[in-house]
Amino acid sequence: MNTTVETSLSVPELYAQLRATGLLSGHRNLVFVSGSAAWCEAQLLSLPGALDNALLVANQGLCGLAPCQSENFLGDEFSSLIINAHNHQNLNTWLAAAGCLTAGGVLLLMCPRYDEWPGQFSVRSRFETTSVSYFISRLQRIAAALDGVYRWCQEDGLSGRAAVNAPAWSQTLPSSDQQATIAAIRTAAIGRAKRPLIIRSDRGRGKTSALGLAVAALIKDQRFCSSGYRVLITAPSFAAVKAAFAHLVTELPEAQWFEDVCQFDSSRMQYLPFENALKSRDQWDLVLVDEAAALPVAGLHSLLLRHSHIVFSTTVHGYEGSGRGFDIRFKAILDAERPQWRRQALHEPIRWAAGDPLEKALNRLFLLDAEPRNTCVDRNELSVDIVSRDELIDEDLLAQVFGLLVQAHYQTTPQDLLYLLDGNAVLVVARRGDCVQGVCQLLPEGGFAKDLCTEVVAGRRRPRGNLVAQRLAQQTAEIQYLSVNSLRINRIAIVGGARRQGLGSALLKTAAVYAKSKGLAYLSSSFAADPGVIDFWLNQGFSPALLGSRRDSASGLYSLIVLKSLNPSLAANVNQLARQLNSDLGFSLASVYSEISPELLLRLLVASRDPASIVAESTIANVQRYCDGELFFEQAAASLARLCLTCDLTSVDGAGLAIARVLLAYSWSTLAEQYDLSGRADVELALKRIFRNLIATLE
Repeated sequence: MNTTVETSLSVPELYAQLRATGLLSGHRNLVFVSGSAAWCEAQLLSLPGALDNALLVANQGLCGLAPCQSENFLGDEFSSLIINAHNHQNLNTWLAAAGCLTAGGVLLLMCPRYDEWPGQFSVRSRFETTSVSYFISRLQRIAAALDGVYRWCQEDGLSGRAAVNAPAWSQTLPSSDQQATIAAIRTAAIGRAKRPLIIRSDRGRGKTSALGLAVAALIKDQRFCSSGYRVLITAPSFAAVKAAFAHLVTELPEAQWFEDVCQFDSSRMQYLPFENALKSRDQWDLVLVDEAAALPVAGLHSLLLRHSHIVFSTTVHGYEGSGRGFDIRFKAILDAERPQWRRQALHEPIRWAAGDPLEKALNRLFLLDAEPRNTCVDRNELSVDIVSRDELIDEDLLAQVFGLLVQAHYQTTPQDLLYLLDGNAVLVVARRGDCVQGVCQLLPEGGFAKDLCTEVVAGRRRPRGNLVAQRLAQQTAEIQYLSVNSLRINRIAIVGGARRQGLGSALLKTAAVYAKSKGLAYLSSSFAADPGVIDFWLNQGFSPALLGSRRDSASGLYSLIVLKSLNPSLAANVNQLARQLNSDLGFSLASVYSEISPELLLRLLVASRDPASIVAESTIANVQRYCDGELFFEQAAASLARLCLTCDLTSVDGAGLAIARVLLAYSWSTLAEQYDLSGRADVELALKRIFRNLIATLE
């Protein structure tokens, strides 16, 4: 049974007891150290061994410890974790560090006095919408009822609930789950080609370590690497895969480890940043992709097609984002391209025992394992409403909303829970009864004074937030985009079982009605430009406005800003932005957008074209002469390009080929390979057929 902590127990005695029992049970605990900053620091010095092998998360040094730098601690192990919430509020770093705390460890979270903490946290977060942090108030309320969580207060002393006594635990490495995973990696590496492996686990299950152990086993097996075994490993950062290298070297002590390369005789494992991995044309015997959920699906697809032996590994629940969204996005690609793909899961933790109180507490406090209800048995009529922050005190509603946001977007992290509860977002929720079916999150933008708008246009000021409003004002030198009030759609998500039923449209319709009622000028959104996603926004009455000049590091795609005017006086400006985008694309393909896909370029040109534009008779005549064989391609190239930029190419089949050759200058050989044609002559026959059909639509 759970027991309340004895008040007669001193804190040093409690700490020593938690360490001793934790080492036997494999469990970890959480202690809030609540008081003034000076008092908290003094108390740490009284704890036996708390500063030994300790990791400090803070903005300044504390008790002789230096704070960790970035996330370079990933893969390391610590007996104590000290988080100084007096000056450090990055929740993602808190949770990243918690994964490094080993069995018997104690997380000491130093915070202001409990009654003062919500107000102080809100001030430091610079949220202008609330004087008291809803996030911290919720954290305090829930923490009070959790097992294995204690509070040590400057005024009130010690309180908390002891966790259930657990049986003795011993760490066995590799775990049975790791052994099964190593075997699965071996099968993917030396078995039949084009049977990729997907590895999924929560944090602390040793999936990255298993990658290194598997590579060591493959290198040791001389039957498969007599001429050297070459492994490429990639991830969002080297820190994410450092454990794989450490375990590889442990298994192969003679191996030489130089930063991101481990060499053993003629075999090697090399880390490449994801963009470099995509560009690599080396021949790799095995490709390992770790934390795949945090990488762009388009790039993962490219690696999948290029490499015959490949393993994708991802975290399901954790501070990095969500592997659940990865499942949704990537499974369809796997089913279509590699139907023989296989799945492997790790459930058993290796740094701590199952049922760990700290893991349970962090999952509950930060909703790391929140899930939407993908199947809803409620047959009530669908309701779509604005949900206030006060309503999110309903823990079931909050968990469903946040779980859906996490599932829908791989970059949603615990820090977004803070923004959801303390920020100024407008939340639109679609429900059947108490079952959440869809969520739309909108962020207020604009409403700035003329002087500040002028400074933004000149590039001298960058107010916090206001992503779209600032971009539009700075790009167009029109301050109205920043001076008026608007809403930016930051997230829109639908549960799997309710997609393609009009819920996205219903959410945006409610958002537009709300925005109009508040006198807002426009709705906007900025997203990774994918042809299918663009079609959705166009169907909702949005127009393309600006295309980013650089591909997003997370999605691998160009970002696109779309607008929907809610004010008649702004409608002409929105239309002009689309026309300007169309015109700019024609002149900037070679210098800015040389890597844009033909499919995306086609969608953008059609979406932004002026329906009233007229094609010159001379242009049509030259294109017809090319189709009739009177002009060479090089002689007609300019006229072909003008026609592509002016007409609706979606009206003819094969438009992507025309875009690729005429506007993006793909080589004849590349086109022949991509479209399964025999060579230039065959490609030109296809081109002429496309342009003949296009001319026919103009008659």
